[in-house]
Amino acid sequence: MISHKHQCIFIHIPKCAGTSFENVLGHFDGHHGREGQDHRSIRMIQEPYSFVDVLSNVENLKDYIRRQRERFRTHANPNNNFTLSSDEYKRYYKFTIVRNPWLRAHSWYRNAMRDKIHQQNYGYPPAISFTDFMKKYAGHGYLRPQTYWLKQYNGKIELDFIGKFEALDSAYRTVMQELNIDGIKELPHKIEGKKSNISDDFTDEIIDFIAQFYEEEIQLFNYSFDYTEIA
Repeated sequence: MISHKHQCIFIHIPKCAGTSFENVLGHFDGHHGREGQDHRSIRMIQEPYSFVDVLSNVENLKDYIRRQRERFRTHANPNNNFTLSSDEYKRYYKFTIVRNPWLRAHSWYRNAMRDKIHQQNYGYPPAISFTDFMKKYAGHGYLRPQTYWLKQYNGKIELDFIGKFEALDSAYRTVMQELNIDGIKELPHKIEGKKSNISDDFTDEIIDFIAQFYEEEIQLFNYSFDYTEIA
């Protein structure tokens, strides 16, 4: 999302508390209902960018096409149409929140299994195991690697701050301090998933599958699978 009021760019990776940050930054002002979040990747708002870089790989080209398509799309939340000048992109505070890949994937799985609209929109079967879900949908839509949202066209990740979901309160305080926002002492949980015992879903097979599929972000952000986190 882009906030001209607070002069910041927040890259909202799905299932990483991004809706709560967008709420604090006023992204939902004047909007009610679904589809208000801004899940654009950095490439979809980057200014300027090199066409040589755009053509350097398939993922860059796909995001460039998405970027052009979004210009003509009518958004449920008009704030998702905000764009930047090159000067604004350079000056604005850029940040994101990342999450343990195993738990982020499972959070989206739980969300999909309890939301009939998601099932209709994305073609998800209403009853599918976590293992089968990941093997079929990993790498697509909200289950793209987190690095997909963060890499510029040149392949670099150049953000001012990358916070972790696992240390969310600390990350929130850092962002509020950098943006000079007072008055909201704690991050309000705009959307919070239901608590449940998820340990049965994490077989050795799916643990290894996620480790291999999301290897880049696991190494980049120093994540590992820990049984105590799902107990």
